[in-house]
Amino acid sequence: MAQQVNDVVRAVFLDRDGVLNRDKGYVYRESELELLSGVAPALRRLKDLGFLLIVVTNQSGVARGLYGTADVERFHDALSRAIAAAGGPRIDDYLYCPHHENGTVAAYAIVCDCRKPKPGMLLTAAKKHGIELTRSFMIGDKADDIEAGRRCGVTGIQVGTAYGPGHPDAMAVVNSLEDALGFIH
Repeated sequence: MAQQVNDVVRAVFLDRDGVLNRDKGYVYRESELELLSGVAPALRRLKDLGFLLIVVTNQSGVARGLYGTADVERFHDALSRAIAAAGGPRIDDYLYCPHHENGTVAAYAIVCDCRKPKPGMLLTAAKKHGIELTRSFMIGDKADDIEAGRRCGVTGIQVGTAYGPGHPDAMAVVNSLEDALGFIH
């Protein structure tokens, strides 16, 4: 069915590690994938509310030479399969930043516009999918995730505070993706 002209395209932007899967530090092997509890039903609920689901993740391990872009893409395929196997919906898009200014792989050892807290990945997704950013949400476990959203008008919800205090502009700090649902309308 074609989208009507007056329909607003909204998205929930999701950080990956620590929000969807357990963050074990530079996770890229399928064998390391551990879907967090409640993720699949929470994603299903967001999809039922009409949101696009867009993963936006910093993957500096590429710039650091720990793994390659093909490894990131294989991991995303595995993550999609795990979500589907748990009854969750399809992720509409995956965007990742392979850059880090202190990387050891010259092609990726740059200052870029996509590494969160910069909003490049969100802006790219908005352009690609016609997303109304001011009607969308960013869910992440780090202040940089919330800041990336703030910089382009996206409402942030922070999951946990394992990486320090919650971002002052976060709408809420919650324990899990499931808990974030209460703040999304």
